[in-house]
Amino acid sequence: MTVYIEYAFAQNFLLDSALLWLSFYAARQKTRLYKIVLAGLVGAIFALAFPLLYLPEFLVYVLKFLVGALLCLMAYGKVNTKREWQKYALVCTLFFTFTFCVGGALVGLFGENISLPFVAPIALVAILFLIVLMQKIYKKRTVHRFIYDCIITYKGKDIPLLGFYDSGNLATKNGLPVCFLSPDVFYDIFKGEIFQKGAGQVFDEVAFTTLSGEKKLPAVCAELAMKKNGQKYKVYFAPSTNMLKREYPLLLSSNVNVQGR
Repeated sequence: MTVYIEYAFAQNFLLDSALLWLSFYAARQKTRLYKIVLAGLVGAIFALAFPLLYLPEFLVYVLKFLVGALLCLMAYGKVNTKREWQKYALVCTLFFTFTFCVGGALVGLFGENISLPFVAPIALVAILFLIVLMQKIYKKRTVHRFIYDCIITYKGKDIPLLGFYDSGNLATKNGLPVCFLSPDVFYDIFKGEIFQKGAGQVFDEVAFTTLSGEKKLPAVCAELAMKKNGQKYKVYFAPSTNMLKREYPLLLSSNVNVQGR
């Protein structure tokens, strides 16, 4: 098999640079592009020189580990404090993890005799997949930061559920906050109060002004408690179809103190 040095150099440079960038992205650490490029160049040079070295198998793995740690250090910069060492260690861990994932995928697809022209495209596709995966993970993690354990108390019954704190929910009724529930949960809890017996009319309502005009939703006043701080509130609950596909059934008001401060 003929190996073109320029192709091997370019592919190793692109892969090392991409994996380093992905590691910093996943660790939420900032770095400069020139540091990534410089580390990628060193990694590519090492990849070309490595086959010329004749080392025991144990030292081969040790050397690869040290070079990988060096590339991460070059991209990270100075490490002085304990906190910086922890961040650097996280970058290194992610870099080795992503490297093994991409390398394992390539070996799994092509076996040990990997054809060089196909390495970069396949690896870059794998890296793009990891980027999308990281974005979804961080998006979900951000959402979960604002999800709280709540309890709705109504007619002596406590209903535990998850609520998302929405700083943009400023709705009020009669001076009380308005929280929104998924329609199925809303009617399960308050079905005995929404309609007057035999009349088929809404028991209480909360009105909103929208682009299409005024919109009215059924509403019920009940007690809301936050498990985290034990605080209790009298609030109005109204159904919202926007909650149907959410992982939480309750949208909290901005007037509800979720932290207890």
